[in-house]
Amino acid sequence: MIHHTAVIGEGVELGVETDVWQFATICDNTTFGARCCIGAGAWIGSHVTAGYDVRIQSHAFIPSGTILGNRVFIGPSAVLTDDRYPVVNNRFYKAEPPVIECDAAIGAGAVILPGVHIGARAVVGAGAVVTKDVAPDAVVYGNPASVCEAGINPDHLLDQMMYKEALVRR
Repeated sequence: MIHHTAVIGEGVELGVETDVWQFATICDNTTFGARCCIGAGAWIGSHVTAGYDVRIQSHAFIPSGTILGNRVFIGPSAVLTDDRYPVVNNRFYKAEPPVIECDAAIGAGAVILPGVHIGARAVVGAGAVVTKDVAPDAVVYGNPASVCEAGINPDHLLDQMMYKEALVRR
């Protein structure tokens, strides 16, 4: 379902059963796999590549060139950035979009700085400001984000993985 107020650029490829909600913008030459959901007011730059079962919640900002793996969750109002020195008419601008690997989750209002790589199954807490790469399976939170030594309850992870597997099989 694509809401009639959504703006979809040229060359955009949306996988089957992908939903785009009201006032979302998806810029040119962006690709989403099957069963994705782009929330209301989200802004997706050009040449973004997203796998299947990706969830981008309302008002999230995803810059051009970002790579999102399968089953990535981007929480509401999360901001991914690609410009280390954001000034008007910066002739030295070099885009450094982030990479978010499969099964990673970015909490509401988190900020991911340019060039950051979020590893597979990592979790970024709500409101975190991520300034450095996050290892696979790590849990980070705070400003600047740091690793939570407690990590994630493995039983909860197993429940999540079984749920996601069931979704993929349907």
